[in-house]
Amino acid sequence: MSSPKRRRVGPLPSPRDGGSGGQLPNNSDPPFIPADLVVEILARSDTKTVVRGAATCKHVRRAIAGPDFLRRVALAPRAAGGGFDPGLLLGASCAFEQGGYSGDAFFQEQRRPFTFDADELYLYEPMVSRGCLAVLHHRGRMSADVRVVNCLTGQQTRVKSQGTATSSFYPRALLAVGDGGRSFQLLVAGKDLTTRIFSSEHGRWGDRVQTRLDPPAPKFLRTLPNRLSPPCVIGDTVHWLCKEKGIVALNVGAALATVIELPPKCFTQVKSCPKGMDKGLLACTADGRLSLLVAEAQVISMWTLSAASWSRQVVIHRHAIGGGAAGPGVAVRFLPFGERSGTVMLQMEEVGLVQLDLGSREARVLSDKFKEIGTPTYTRLQLCLHETDFTTSVESITKNMKLF
Repeated sequence: MSSPKRRRVGPLPSPRDGGSGGQLPNNSDPPFIPADLVVEILARSDTKTVVRGAATCKHVRRAIAGPDFLRRVALAPRAAGGGFDPGLLLGASCAFEQGGYSGDAFFQEQRRPFTFDADELYLYEPMVSRGCLAVLHHRGRMSADVRVVNCLTGQQTRVKSQGTATSSFYPRALLAVGDGGRSFQLLVAGKDLTTRIFSSEHGRWGDRVQTRLDPPAPKFLRTLPNRLSPPCVIGDTVHWLCKEKGIVALNVGAALATVIELPPKCFTQVKSCPKGMDKGLLACTADGRLSLLVAEAQVISMWTLSAASWSRQVVIHRHAIGGGAAGPGVAVRFLPFGERSGTVMLQMEEVGLVQLDLGSREARVLSDKFKEIGTPTYTRLQLCLHETDFTTSVESITKNMKLF
């Protein structure tokens, strides 16, 4: 007896097209989708979809494993801001002080290339991370020299401070991180927003640039301490949250800085915030718009900037985190944001270390070690995220792909 004919997978006809609203007409096959079109769609999707697509048929699997697919991935147009792809998160490395520094790491997938040694955090303090790069500073030395470490290749670039003639008042920012972290720019900005950029391509610092301020800078820009939240880089613009005063937006290409006003009363619902910590975190949406995350009494909310106005959305209710342990009076500390995966890391009193996915609006507790914050004896936690890019991720998948 012959086996029944396998039907071709395709979209169901909708009522608008004369279909039955999700039911296939009798004795009809789904519309045929050419394999080449499927491969083109996969080249514009996320890593999870690529893996699922490879399981559909032999022709598609072989096409994904071939070199032409990687070229398609590199050339395929991406959504503005790249969109969030949780599969691009490799993990998070943290250092904490409890009778001396200790190191630990939390990994999402260890099968991918990953060379960052968390033990380095005993000696080196993470300053900022973006993509697969982390900027580290030696804990016990006064030198301003830093190291930029690539968690995919293990390559380390020493950035000497000698001759920069610009002290870092604002947190350093990584610009133009591309090509699997093989190229990058490191920006240093002084109190008056005088900047200098180190280029990995040229191996040296560029000229000193005086930023123009439009309108003239408010006084608070010159009096803020050098303890601000991590910068958010969108395109050519670096954003720094300046406590509860405003947001500095520096357009690097135009050497022009502006001050963005915060959403009205955005911090009024913040019930508890440890002294010396920011009440919010700058991030971006999946389509590349500036956003501000705030830990309100009942929810984690996100304010998004569009056409010079802010709008508010609820990301997640507190009772959905840690089995309801994150109540209204529980302090929340924001840790770095991963712009490629849409990951936000939180340290929550009575809960621990929490990973929040901005795409799915879901949270999971990674560790219950870090429940004490905001007290003189609290565990000092420093963390850097490690992400890969879509092309590098697909290349890793195809290398380990078995043909059938």
